[in-house]
Amino acid sequence: MNKKKRLLIFGFGYTSKFMCQKLAKKNWQLFCTTRFREKFEEIQSINAKPIDFDDKKKIKLLLEEDLYILSTAPPNNGTDPVIDNYSYLFKNNSERIKWAGYLSTTSVYGDKKGEWVTEDTVLKPSLERSILRVAAENLWIKLGDILATKIMIFRLAGIYGPGRSLVDRLMKNEKIYVVDKPPHLFNRIHIEDIVGAIEMAMSTKSRASIFNLSDNLPATQIEVAQFAANLLKKKFPETVNLESERVSEMARSFYKEEKKVSNKKLKNELGYKLVFPSFKEGLIAIYKNSKEF
Repeated sequence: MNKKKRLLIFGFGYTSKFMCQKLAKKNWQLFCTTRFREKFEEIQSINAKPIDFDDKKKIKLLLEEDLYILSTAPPNNGTDPVIDNYSYLFKNNSERIKWAGYLSTTSVYGDKKGEWVTEDTVLKPSLERSILRVAAENLWIKLGDILATKIMIFRLAGIYGPGRSLVDRLMKNEKIYVVDKPPHLFNRIHIEDIVGAIEMAMSTKSRASIFNLSDNLPATQIEVAQFAANLLKKKFPETVNLESERVSEMARSFYKEEKKVSNKKLKNELGYKLVFPSFKEGLIAIYKNSKEF
């Protein structure tokens, strides 16, 4: 009888939740860390076992058997919390680590004036949070040089999916403001494609270690808002100037950089076929699924 595959996910958020839901159906044994005890019940509800992030004894016990590792934890206090706390355990138990992945972001490329970027594009981030992401990537890559298994870095475009889309917000009649800025393109990636690509990567023989997770169609926020509004037969959201006080500093920062993110390596080298090639298919699916409940 084959033993269950075991996955330890550092950090419990949107992506972790969907990852667990997908793999639980395939009989994986799943563990999620969090520093928030109030999240334990939710983790258990998706057939995963919660572990306090700082519980080194439990993490050490997990590493006594074969284990897959995925870190979704963002940099904290200027460094990577998983590397800081657990790299020594990973090094001491490297033969047990079957695969390891780290979720990064396409913001590491910096501003490319709307040009295309690939995994080989020189990284020139300008935002502090993106600079920290590059540093975290390098720490994971360095760890991979020590471990017996390769570390895979996934650079995620803007994440959307059920419960986290313009369609959801319009259905709830939330007040939405769309920045009225000359064409500024963003790539996106549906949560189903994120977890699907990671699942494929965990079993691939590809020698590649970095993949962009993005869709085929860079688009402006106005294009996406117009499509969502038409889909729901709703009034187009109110537009505001980028400098408006209604636009948060975080939202404003996204407009300081522009790039189009290539996913050719994801499709050609990993062999992953996008379920939702663009925001259009993704938003239609979210809308249709919402009508079933």
